[in-house]
Amino acid sequence: MGEGPDTYRFEGIPLTPNVIAELAQELMAESIFRRSDLIERVQEYHTARGGALTTSDVTSMTKKALQTLTRTGALEPAGTYGRWRWLQDRTIAPVELGLDEFSGEGREDDEIDFASDAVVDGIGQGSVYAYYFPSYKELACLKNEDRWPLKVGMTSLSDAHIRITDQQGTALPEAPVVAYIRRTDTPRKLEQALHSVLFFRGQQLEDAPGSEWFWSNPEEIKSIVDWVFAREWQ
Repeated sequence: MGEGPDTYRFEGIPLTPNVIAELAQELMAESIFRRSDLIERVQEYHTARGGALTTSDVTSMTKKALQTLTRTGALEPAGTYGRWRWLQDRTIAPVELGLDEFSGEGREDDEIDFASDAVVDGIGQGSVYAYYFPSYKELACLKNEDRWPLKVGMTSLSDAHIRITDQQGTALPEAPVVAYIRRTDTPRKLEQALHSVLFFRGQQLEDAPGSEWFWSNPEEIKSIVDWVFAREWQ
């Protein structure tokens, strides 16, 4: 990216999510790679080229970098825990990453991970998403149930940059995981369609904060979305 043979643009700078996102595009040539390999490769390369040591958690920063690359459409979960797949174009300038230059740790509302079997579909400027708290799914599995509380929402961005606003002012029980993302140019219409189907199936959780929580699972959400687009309704 324009560096001379003896220069390193991050020399003397500690690793940040922004730095890791850029280095990932340079260092991870394979189409599918493991997060653990990215962490190892980035740290080794950064240190060898004169980058400053960091006292922050590199794993946490790498998760944020991967989320950012997913937001921009450069990357998606590969369907197996800890594995990621490059999409067609992965050359993204720092300004396009949606991060301030050398922005450090990032924001607390970015602390959302992907489920190991997360699905990212479609194209478009916005997206609908489904996320849940892992303990809800674990409890459902113990009870041999195939549905659990799931939030179905939308964002004007084509990714999982999802603000946790349902419980402002209170502590979240645990970190949520994104299980499904469907990119679309009409996210609000798609969200309304999803909510309507789930409401008429009697699956809306009335005692949950807000109106976006349903008794469902990611596969059901995906099947409804697939049906909607199969009917060519947007």
